[in-house]
Amino acid sequence: MSRRRALVLTPRFPWPLDDGGRIAAWRCVRAAAREYETTLVSLVPPGEEQTTIPDEFGDAGIRVVRIPHRPPAAFSAAWNGLIGRWPYTIGRYQNPELSRRLRALIAEERPSFALVNNLHLAPYVDDLGDVPMVLREQNLECLWMDRYARRLGWTPAGLYARIQARRLREAESALCRRAALVLAIQEGEAGQLRTLAPGARVEVLPVGVDLSRYADPHPEEPPIVLLAGSFAWRPNVDGAIEFLRRGWPQVLARIPRVRLRVVGKGIPRSLVRAASKVGADPVGYVETMSEELARASLFVVPVWVGAGVRVKITEAMAARVPVVATRLAAEGLDLKPGEHYVASDTAAGLGAQVATLLLAPTVRGALADRGRAFAEARWSLDATARLQNQLCGEIIR
Repeated sequence: MSRRRALVLTPRFPWPLDDGGRIAAWRCVRAAAREYETTLVSLVPPGEEQTTIPDEFGDAGIRVVRIPHRPPAAFSAAWNGLIGRWPYTIGRYQNPELSRRLRALIAEERPSFALVNNLHLAPYVDDLGDVPMVLREQNLECLWMDRYARRLGWTPAGLYARIQARRLREAESALCRRAALVLAIQEGEAGQLRTLAPGARVEVLPVGVDLSRYADPHPEEPPIVLLAGSFAWRPNVDGAIEFLRRGWPQVLARIPRVRLRVVGKGIPRSLVRAASKVGADPVGYVETMSEELARASLFVVPVWVGAGVRVKITEAMAARVPVVATRLAAEGLDLKPGEHYVASDTAAGLGAQVATLLLAPTVRGALADRGRAFAEARWSLDATARLQNQLCGEIIR
């Protein structure tokens, strides 16, 4: 008996697994492929649609359709974000060819549902016909924009961000109400979505973690502190620089031989300069985080703007690396400060906590063990994949 079909949309091709967004999207499409004949439709930079598709997709039985997409120029996108149909972060992903291909795929495959990753692609609900849309909200978009605006203050950029937060709130409300099912990534944002979009069905689908991909820890000496993320996202850059300026000197004052590795794609010159100034190593992109995590004694997450959840925290805990983070960085993961991670909401406080933990190996070991146990209990890929397919199955007509 043939399996039912599913369509999965992502705003970027979910490979390589080099940032939290791609990791989350890959796990979403891979979970769908466990129960459905799955077609993945992704926007990609022009030319990338002709490159070889990684074997992992064929091995999972996933058909891949890549649509070349060049976002509008910055000024045009910013202006359209004020006067166009959609706010800035949604308008950048509108593509007539994607609309055309979706209509053709709907007619050809007659999928049971379309699983749309992120609000950015939700306007394509107009191209799905009578196919129900499942909207995966990796972030509550209006929430993170509102927080970003507050962080910027009453600057021109901050005023623009305030306008975008209002427009996003309106768009998010309307688009969630058009979905047959909204999958929030954490309970707090699910509650806010239910208030924002009355009548919408909102369920929680936690982030999933591949618990098998992490090597056994072998922390090096002198100890390594790891600061990792995608630095194409400005709040990650701002948080890292703040920590380097105000937090890392606190660590060096107590443990002069300690090393800090700043790992992730898109490191800008400003972050390279800030890291080099205090003797940290701006590593940049690495093929896999597994070995970086295995070598580290601690993982620090200096983030003061965001929404959703930080996939990098779940990965560090799964890899048995103790985490020091702001409370906002750990938001939505049901973690208790002092039990699952160590918290501070200032850069200097993060530095002090890092130094204290480096000098307390027994405490670090206990945190690492509790973190791994929590990851196994909450975020296994099998459990989250089953839940995703169960929830999607409930809305099939």
